[in-house]
Amino acid sequence: MPSSQEEPSANPPQALFGAALALLARRDYSCLELRRKLVGRFPDADFNALFEYLQIRNYQSDRRFAEVFVRARVQRGQGPLRIRRELQQRGIMGELASSALEQVEVDWFEFAQEQLQRKYPAPISAMPLDQRAKECARRQRYLAYRGFPADVISWALNAQ
Repeated sequence: MPSSQEEPSANPPQALFGAALALLARRDYSCLELRRKLVGRFPDADFNALFEYLQIRNYQSDRRFAEVFVRARVQRGQGPLRIRRELQQRGIMGELASSALEQVEVDWFEFAQEQLQRKYPAPISAMPLDQRAKECARRQRYLAYRGFPADVISWALNAQ
């Protein structure tokens, strides 16, 4: 039985393709994520050829990965800044990230207000005067952590 450090197949390109396909069968990965997962087992592999082969057959697509990723993060209640940052960490940058964010067709202002309402159902105006500033700051931090821009946060707080 081969150890985890030994090559499982006598044909390294076929083994690389098999390993990549096994990962992609579970979920979509960006090229960068896939490379990070496979480089430990296949340090000398030709990843550019692998990605070209996978993309020609539509097994791997950074565009599809970005679209699925953005939709999943929106369902979690995350804002555009956090989603974009997480896409960049996964190797999706520039126009591809912008395109994926635009395709979800979310009104970020309304969405931030919904997230705020879900977390804090009581309006700030219903609180005692001495607690309002502290509560407003807490809500700002909450939305900022979730990845909403300052203008969206301001609008959502004023609308509540």
